[in-house]
Amino acid sequence: GRGGRVVRGALSICRRELWGYLASPLGWILAALFLLVQGYSFYMFVGLLSRPDSPHGAVMQLFFGGTLLYWLFLIGVVSALTMRAVAGERRAGTLETLLAAPVGDAAIVLGKYLASLAFFVSLWLPTGVYVGLLWALAGSGVAIDSGPVVAGYLGTLLVGASCLAVGILVSTLAPSQIVAALGTFVVLAIFVLLGVVELLVQATWLKDLLRFVNLFEQMDDFARGIVDTRHVVLHLSLVGFCLSAAVLALARLRREGR
Repeated sequence: GRGGRVVRGALSICRRELWGYLASPLGWILAALFLLVQGYSFYMFVGLLSRPDSPHGAVMQLFFGGTLLYWLFLIGVVSALTMRAVAGERRAGTLETLLAAPVGDAAIVLGKYLASLAFFVSLWLPTGVYVGLLWALAGSGVAIDSGPVVAGYLGTLLVGASCLAVGILVSTLAPSQIVAALGTFVVLAIFVLLGVVELLVQATWLKDLLRFVNLFEQMDDFARGIVDTRHVVLHLSLVGFCLSAAVLALARLRREGR
C-alpha cells in the first residue's frame, strides 16, 4: 500500500543520508566535538559528586540540561546536522535529481529526518560509558538512582527529536545551507529562551503557557526521574507538525521545479 511505499522510500533515503554523514568530515568533526564536550561535562559531573554538600539529584540535573553548555551544543549539533537536508541538496544541484526519484515527498522528508535522528542518537550512545564509570567511581557508599539516568536520556531524545524536526523544516524553506544553519540556530535559541521570558511576564495565562514549553523545567523534571506525559505529547506533536509542514514545503518546491 501507500504507507508501505513511504516506509520503503524513507528507509532508502535514510541509508543514503547516513552514509553521507559517515563519509563527510562534518559527521566525524561533530562526533569528536560532541564527545569532547561530554567528556568535560563528565569531569564536572564527577567533581560535583565528590563534594560532601552535593544535594540529592543535582548530578543528573547538571548533566541533562542543567548547564548552558548542554543547550548551546545541542542547538549547534542540530543546526549542523539538518542544514544539509534539503538546502544542501539545492546547493549541490542534486535537489532536482532527488525530486525526480521514485519516492514521494513524505518519504524524502521522513528519510532525512530518521537519518539525522539516528546520527543524533549515535552521538549519545558512547556517553553510556560515562554513566558506567560514574557508578564505578561512586562506590558502594553512594546510591545512584537509575531512574533519573533513564529519564534524562529519554528527555534528551525527545528534545533532540523535536529540534531536529524544526531543523528539517527550516532546511526545506532556506535557500542555502548557511541560512538553514543560522535559521535553525535562531529558532531553537528562541525556543530555549522562552523559559527565561516566563520570569518577565505578569499575565497568568501567558506564564502558564511559557511554563508548559519551558525546556529548562522539562529537562529538570526528566533529570529528577519525572516523566510528564505532557512533555512527551508536546515534543511528539512538534515533530508531527514540523515534518508535515516540511512535506508541504517540499511539494511546493517540486511544483516550482526546483
